[in-house]
Amino acid sequence: MRTDAPMPPSGARPVDSAFRIEATGTEPVPAGLRHGRPWSVFTLWFGANVQFATLTVGALSTAVFGLTFVQAALAVTLGTLLPSVLIGLLSTRGPGTGVLQLIQARAPFGLLGNLPSALFTVVNGVGWCAVDSTLGVFILRHLLHLAFAPALLVVMAAQIAVALLGYRMIHTVERVLAVLLVAVFAVVSVYGFAHLHAAPAQGPAAGTAGAFVLTVTVTAARCLGWASYASDYSRYLPQHTSPRRVFLAAAGGTALAGVWIGVLGAALGTVGFISDPSSMVSGLLPAALGTVTLVSLLLSTLSSTVIDLYSGAMGALVAGFQVRRWVSVLVVGGLGSVLAWVAGQGDYATSFQNFLLLTGYWLAPWAAVMVTAFWISGRGSAVDTAVLYDRRHRFGRGLPAALLGLAATVPFISQTLYTGPVAAAHPGLGDIGPFVGFAVAALAYTALTARRPAPVRTDPHDPTTSPSTPGVPL
Repeated sequence: MRTDAPMPPSGARPVDSAFRIEATGTEPVPAGLRHGRPWSVFTLWFGANVQFATLTVGALSTAVFGLTFVQAALAVTLGTLLPSVLIGLLSTRGPGTGVLQLIQARAPFGLLGNLPSALFTVVNGVGWCAVDSTLGVFILRHLLHLAFAPALLVVMAAQIAVALLGYRMIHTVERVLAVLLVAVFAVVSVYGFAHLHAAPAQGPAAGTAGAFVLTVTVTAARCLGWASYASDYSRYLPQHTSPRRVFLAAAGGTALAGVWIGVLGAALGTVGFISDPSSMVSGLLPAALGTVTLVSLLLSTLSSTVIDLYSGAMGALVAGFQVRRWVSVLVVGGLGSVLAWVAGQGDYATSFQNFLLLTGYWLAPWAAVMVTAFWISGRGSAVDTAVLYDRRHRFGRGLPAALLGLAATVPFISQTLYTGPVAAAHPGLGDIGPFVGFAVAALAYTALTARRPAPVRTDPHDPTTSPSTPGVPL
C-alpha cells in the first residue's frame, strides 16, 4: 500500500517561491530542501492562535460558564500553558527527523498501531476545518449579508487554495497575519479590557469549581488540537537546529497568543451574551472598530484552518490512502464544508463546547504517550528514522496505553451528549476526563515499557526498511 510521495533529488535546493505546490509527502525531508529558522515556528503558532476560536473559548468562560473575569483569566491561562509545553516538546523532534508528527508516532505506536491516531487526525482536521469555517461564514454573512451557502464557498475556496500550495505558503501566510492581527487586537484589547465587568450577569450554574475546571478543559482541548500536527511545521528546519530554540518558539508562540486572545475573549464575554460568534464583536465594539476587527477575525480563520487542512490531509496519507497530497486536501476540505453546513444550522455554543471536549478525550491520552516516550527515549537523543518506516514494527505499547487512558476517561465525561457516572455523582468536578486520561495513559505507557526490548535493527541495504524508500507499505 503506497503512502509516501516520491523523494525529491538529494541535491535539490529549497523552493524559493511560496506559490509552487509542495512536492514532499510523508517521507523525510531531504537535506537539500531544509531551510528556515525557529522564528518561523514562532510566527506560525502565534498567528494560528490569534484566531476567532481562541477568542470564542475565552468568551464562553464568562458569558456561558458564568465565571468572573479574574477566575476566567486564571483558567484560560492554565488551560493554555499546559498544552503549549506539549506542542513545544513535540516540535523539537521535527528538525532532527524531518518527518511528520504522525510518522514520529510510529515509534511508540507501531505502523499498524498508529492507524487509529492517523484516522483521528483526519477527523480532527475535518472537525476544526468545519469549526473555523463556520466562524468565518458568520463573519462574512454579517459583513456582506450573504446567504450561508455562498459565504461558505468563499471561505472554503480561500482556505483550500493556501493548503494546496503547502508548507511554505502556510508559513508565509502565518507570518503576514501575525503582524496584522497583533496590530488589530492591540486596539481591541484597549477597548475590551477597559469595558469589562468584574462579574457576569449570572453566576455559574454548575458551581464555581465546576465552571473553572470546564474552562480549563475546553481551553486545553482547543490548544491540544494542534498537538498531532506539531512537528509538521518544524520538519523543514535544518537538521542541527537547536531543540531549545524550537521549543521556545513553538511553546512561546502558542502560549502568548492563546493566553492573550483567550483572556481578551473572557473580558468581552463579561459585557454581553453570545447569540452568535459575530455578535461578540459587532455588538460590543464601536461600529468602525467592530468592522475592522471582524475583517481581521475573518483572516484569522484562514490562518488556523489551513493548518488543519494541511495536516488533516497528511493524516490521510499516513493512514494509507493512496492519493496525492493535493487530492487529500480537497477531500478533507470538502468534508469540512459539509460539516460546517450542518454545524451552522444549530446551537453554535453547545456544539463548539461538545466538539472541544470530544477531541480532548482522545488527544490527551495520545499526547501523554508521545511525551512519555519522548522522555523515556532521551530528550536530546537522535531518532532512528529507519524504525519509523520498518514494516516489522507493527504494534508498539503506545496504543494499549492510550486505550487505557481513553477508557479511564469515560466515567468522568460531563457534557450534553453523555455524562459519566462519576461526573453525574459529583457535578462540581466539571469535565476532568482529559486530565484523567492523560495521567492514566502516561502511567500505563511507563509501566508497559519498564522492561524495554532491544531496539529494532534495520539494514540500510534492505529496501523494505530504508527510510528513503518511497512507498513503504503499512
